[in-house]
Amino acid sequence: MPEEHSLDLLLVDDESSFFHPKYLGRTPAPWEDNLFSRALTSAMLWALMSPKLAVPLLSAHAKAAGHSVETIFRPLLPWKAARFKRLLLRRPRVVGITTVAIFDAAYLARITAEVRRLSPGSLVVLGGLGAADYPAIRALGDLYISNHGEQALANLLTALKGGAAPDSIPGVTTSSDGVRTLAGSQRYEGIPRTLFPDWSAASSGCRCYPVEASRGCRFNCAYCVFPGRTSQVFRDPAEVAAEMKHVRETRGIRKFDFLDSSLTSDPEFILGLCAALRKEDLRVKWKCWARPDAFDRTPELAGEMAAAGCTRVFLGIESIHEDILAKMRRGMSRATIERGLDRVFRAKIKVNGLFVIGFPGETAAKTEETTRFIIERPFTNVYLGVFCMSQEMRALAAKEPERYAHLAGEPTKGWRHDGMDYAEACRLTAGMVSRINRARFWQVATSVEDVLRV
Repeated sequence: MPEEHSLDLLLVDDESSFFHPKYLGRTPAPWEDNLFSRALTSAMLWALMSPKLAVPLLSAHAKAAGHSVETIFRPLLPWKAARFKRLLLRRPRVVGITTVAIFDAAYLARITAEVRRLSPGSLVVLGGLGAADYPAIRALGDLYISNHGEQALANLLTALKGGAAPDSIPGVTTSSDGVRTLAGSQRYEGIPRTLFPDWSAASSGCRCYPVEASRGCRFNCAYCVFPGRTSQVFRDPAEVAAEMKHVRETRGIRKFDFLDSSLTSDPEFILGLCAALRKEDLRVKWKCWARPDAFDRTPELAGEMAAAGCTRVFLGIESIHEDILAKMRRGMSRATIERGLDRVFRAKIKVNGLFVIGFPGETAAKTEETTRFIIERPFTNVYLGVFCMSQEMRALAAKEPERYAHLAGEPTKGWRHDGMDYAEACRLTAGMVSRINRARFWQVATSVEDVLRV
């Protein structure tokens, strides 16, 4: 007899990145991975970290399609075990696990093993960065949904409830590594309309919430491996403002983080959003990612954003050197960067500057010049990321070896070029961090690797 399901969808959210060797560079010590440390990490995530957007969006679309949905956050914690068991004993038709912050296959295996034990008839569906990047993680599920999966998951549930076998559902294929795969949306393809996230599905005490105004990225920087680059699709500004108003009125939230690759890449959109926020008189504070050239192209933009509640921007500067900017395909010059930065500083918006150190063309002398550039400006924070070579970047350098300073080696950290290698770039970056912080008398600069180790 077919198994009875009293629940259509159980969504599981968890975090393993704190212990992942990719970030720690070693096997965690016993004192780092025990009940106390996991409980402390869970409490900090709940209290301090903005909730992730994946589960609320998945829940909203599944519920809109008429499916019953339950969610659980960090189910392996001892005080969550009883509820996790009760939910699994309802024999959910699908157990959807977001791997946005799960990069450790052994950790995920503990969750999937519990699902297999208590609800063997459930289809385990994975999505998120961990599953996208690691075959060992994908292999732990019965089906992997790529990119943004909210509508794909809702449609999958509808088909399963209609009696379809997973392999017969339109769009389901088997990848070269033997994993069932269903393509999600890279931008908003296949999504009839965007829905407000179902924040009842999130577990967080943080009073700052994420919001997404677009998908994709208008730019095509040489070092970037973002799958949605070269085009960006924006929602209607009034709709985004309405979502923020809804969250403020229903949950009391007055602080927002925009997740967009660059919120300012379309002047018409960002000026429209600022106008919509002022019209609603929301009086909220928000942060976003941007590029300095946006503020150079649109001189009034920084002031408009500040008036609409923007308090901080994460500016992708990456380099101040003309030759490196050109090789990066950044589409901006040092003069553009300086004018854009000055306008943001004058608008009293805090600036977190992001730089890439070690890209082909980098030299010790250039890192010295970058250090002085940073020290001379009132950055609130600076993140210095050591260049990591992608397969695409290696192929690009092979076609134009002179242009890319004879970049060679193994991705992502085994590279070398005429100016330095990865180890030298790390050494120079550490020196830059130290010099900048000494000059400012407090910690302004951080290497990205240090951030990921926290």
